[in-house]
Amino acid sequence: MGKQKNILVLVESPTKINKIKNFLETGHPEVKFEVLASGGHITKIPNRGKDNLGIDVQTMTPEFVNDRSKTKNITAIKKAGKKADLIVLASDPDREGEAIAWHLKSLFTDENKVVKRMTFDEITPEAVLAAFDQLRDVDQDLVNAQISRQMLDKIIGFLISGVLQKATGLLSAGRVQTPALNILVTRDKEIKAFKEIAYQKIKVIDEQKNIHLDLNKDQQGVLINKPETYYLIKPLDEKIINELTTEYKCVDYKGAEFETRSFKPYSTAGLLQDGFSKLRLSSAQITMTAQKLYEEGWVTYIRTDAQRYSESFIQEAHDYIDKNYDTNLFAQPLKPKGKQGNVQDAHESIRPTHLSDTPWKIADQFDNDLQKRLYNLIWWNTLKSLMHGPSGINHRWTFDNNGYEFKQSWQEVKNLGYQILDLDQTDENIELDDNDQLVSKNHETAPALEKNNDFILNLGKDHIVNENAKTAPPNMYNQASLVRELKRLGLGRPSTYNPILTKLQDRSYVKYHKGKPIVVEDKGYIANNYLYAEFPDTFDVGYTAGMEENLDKISEGELDFHPWLKNIYDELSTKVEAEKLKVKAESDIICPRCGQGHLVFIRSYFNRGRGCSNFPITGCSYREYEQADGTWKEYVAPEKIDGEKKTTKKKTSKRSTTRKTSTKK
Repeated sequence: MGKQKNILVLVESPTKINKIKNFLETGHPEVKFEVLASGGHITKIPNRGKDNLGIDVQTMTPEFVNDRSKTKNITAIKKAGKKADLIVLASDPDREGEAIAWHLKSLFTDENKVVKRMTFDEITPEAVLAAFDQLRDVDQDLVNAQISRQMLDKIIGFLISGVLQKATGLLSAGRVQTPALNILVTRDKEIKAFKEIAYQKIKVIDEQKNIHLDLNKDQQGVLINKPETYYLIKPLDEKIINELTTEYKCVDYKGAEFETRSFKPYSTAGLLQDGFSKLRLSSAQITMTAQKLYEEGWVTYIRTDAQRYSESFIQEAHDYIDKNYDTNLFAQPLKPKGKQGNVQDAHESIRPTHLSDTPWKIADQFDNDLQKRLYNLIWWNTLKSLMHGPSGINHRWTFDNNGYEFKQSWQEVKNLGYQILDLDQTDENIELDDNDQLVSKNHETAPALEKNNDFILNLGKDHIVNENAKTAPPNMYNQASLVRELKRLGLGRPSTYNPILTKLQDRSYVKYHKGKPIVVEDKGYIANNYLYAEFPDTFDVGYTAGMEENLDKISEGELDFHPWLKNIYDELSTKVEAEKLKVKAESDIICPRCGQGHLVFIRSYFNRGRGCSNFPITGCSYREYEQADGTWKEYVAPEKIDGEKKTTKKKTSKRSTTRKTSTKK
């Protein structure tokens, strides 16, 4: 550190201050450290200028102003910076944190100070001190990517939300929020339009021998009871049963080794999915609780797309499992399947900082039950993701009976893997597959079938079972499966999943019920139908995912964001202006008070509101607001008593002045 004696370290959250200060002072007792918190972003793009964007739309340069709520923080930081020999920016290790660091650095532009950046993925002595020994400059490419995201979201959100409000009275459209809503509306329409099909399942069952043969193909080799072929309906089922004999010849047998690995390293999306499916927590509860666990140093950084652990942690886990469990249980973590497009994995998956911090050892150090349960989930998932799962042999038999194909399978478990662990009260002990279905723990006895081909199975016709069945509609998304779908489609990022879900509910587009499917509200349908009728290209899934790819390119220094954003703005603003004229021309509801004007939607932050279009001309002040049952009711201003007039007038005047000032600036 040379001759540096007074060092100012800036973090985001006040809860990190004492820990980080202690780690640094212990590692460098010769240095005086002061650690302060910015409280997150200290600046914002104001709502003023062209289209209220706070952006120079010719050069695509944003205007930044200090957040008034952070005035005390900024004053304290600038004061401390004056006496510091070195200023270290230690905001979170992602694009947003990089942008925060950049804004903090700008506070010292005129001070001629040495300002450096440090990042760490876990708040432990080892990680913090290692980061302090590897100081670097602020990464401008990462800053540009984050600023581009802010401008992009504001351009699309503000421009389209304005015309959405004029057309429908609803307030909110968003670059990723709207495609997320469309995913829900599309699925809801599929479910409502679904018509069930009744069909038959023909099986041959001998319970004593654990034989369960399912009819799979007809005499022409066509699959039965599949949407892409046909469903077995009456009276065809009776014809098939009459044609079956008592002899079932095994024409094919296969035995293949398997291993079930249901536990994978947690990305942000994975944690949100399991937190919802296993703990029945909302995305907001999971996000806030995980952030607290990170700030307290119990888990690694909680915003990540990665599904990997560092080599040092894998070795630590290997040693821990060898010492505390069976040495043969350890297994390398699974790598994600398929193409991992748009993945930001600058840091590890979410895991305990140390496996030795077991849930039962540190249970009394958590602030509440939510923290305890979420830490338990992360700890056990991490442990099991580094262990072998149940393994053995999948046996599959194919039988022929008069040209009809029957199948039976049986999973022979030879090694239970992590399922052999003694049940601990801190472990939820819930194992789910990729579709959030419980993994069956198969301990059935072996069927009395030879493990080869060309044998005959004799079963009388009394073993034939003809079951009634019916098709089921697709499942509606819940918070977990929606996040999984957003990630699959390349929409959003770890830091945006929770805000997207929260905004959809805040705008009354959807409703969440604990542990249940999402309910799409009427307002969600209205917003979706309008936005996809008028702006289908803007909210196309492929187009939105392509934006994420371009943001990635900006973060890697491969794309200049100025012309890219300029092109988006120019095309969208032209479309929006045309749409505003169209919306105004289409208003045809006559004002019930004056009979001359038309009712047009007015800006309302609560229920939707409509007012007379003649208000600017004749002063007709008719207003009405949508009620909970969907009806509209005229607004009648409450009568004012003498003592209230002055107060009411003062409040109205203040609100009006604030708006005018904001617009002029």
